[in-house]
Amino acid sequence: MQQPFASYSQVAQGRWLIFSAAFLWSLAGVFIKFLDVPPLTIIFYRSLFAGLVFTPFLRRNGRPISAPILVSALTYTAAISSFVAANKLTTAANAIVLQYTAPIFVFLFSGLVLKEKIAKLNGFALAVSMIGVGIISLDSAGQPDMAGVLLALLSGLLFAAYMINLRRTSEINPVYLTWINNMVCALLLLFVVKSQLWLTSTQLWILIVMGAVQLGMPYFLFSKGLHTVSLQEASLIALIEPVLNPLWVALVVGEIPSRATVTGGAMILLGLGVRYVWPLLRRSAAPVRLAP
Repeated sequence: MQQPFASYSQVAQGRWLIFSAAFLWSLAGVFIKFLDVPPLTIIFYRSLFAGLVFTPFLRRNGRPISAPILVSALTYTAAISSFVAANKLTTAANAIVLQYTAPIFVFLFSGLVLKEKIAKLNGFALAVSMIGVGIISLDSAGQPDMAGVLLALLSGLLFAAYMINLRRTSEINPVYLTWINNMVCALLLLFVVKSQLWLTSTQLWILIVMGAVQLGMPYFLFSKGLHTVSLQEASLIALIEPVLNPLWVALVVGEIPSRATVTGGAMILLGLGVRYVWPLLRRSAAPVRLAP
C-alpha cells in the first residue's frame, strides 16, 4: 500500500527502483534479437521463469481467480505476445516506441469508457504523440515490416486495456498479480507452443536470464518503487525504456533506427514528457503527496 506522505530519501530510493526496472525492461530488444526462436515460445519461457522468480514472494494464503484477475492475465498475455511478435517483424526501435503509445490509448479509454474528461495538457500530449506514431507508421506503409508496426501498435492498445483494468485490481497485491499474470500466460501458451518447446542449452539460458532479470526482477522493483513514488512520476521515469531499448540494440546488434523512427519517437517522448514534466515542475518542494 502506498504511503500518503514520503520523505525525500524514501522518494529518491523509489525513483532509483523505478529507473532500475525501466533499465532492465529496455534490454528486451537485445535478448529477442539473439533468439532464433518462435515469438510465442519466447513468451512462454520468459513468463514461466518470471513467475517462478515471484513464487518465493507470495503470501501463503491463496486468493481465488476473480473476473478482474482473469481479464488482467488475458490482456497481459495478448499484449506481450503482440510485442514480442512485433520485435520479430520490425525493428526493435519501432516495436518499443509504438508500444509506448499505451498512455495515449489510456487517455482515449478514460474518456470513452470511464467518461473522464481529457484535460488540455492530456489533449496536447495526445496530439503530439499521435503525430509521432503517424511518422513511424507512414514510413513503414507498404514495407515488409508493416505487419510488425501494426502488432506493435496493437501491443500498446492491449497494454492500455490492461492498465484500465488495473483500476479493478488495485486492492490486490502487485506481487501476486504479476505472478498470476505470468503463470496464466505460460499455461495458456503451453497448449499453443507444445510442439515448439525444444531449445538449445544456449537458448534456454538466455530465456532463464530474460525471464528472471528482464521481466521478473523489474516488475518486483517497479512494485517496490510505487510504495513511495506516484504513478505519474513512475510513468515519467519509465519513459527511459523506449530511449534505451533501440540504443542497446544499435550498440550490441548493429541495428540502426531509421530517421523516421528517431523523429517519430522524439515526438512521442515530447508529447508524453510534457504531460508528466509540466505538473512536476509546478509541484512544491514540500513532502510529496502521492496520487491514489
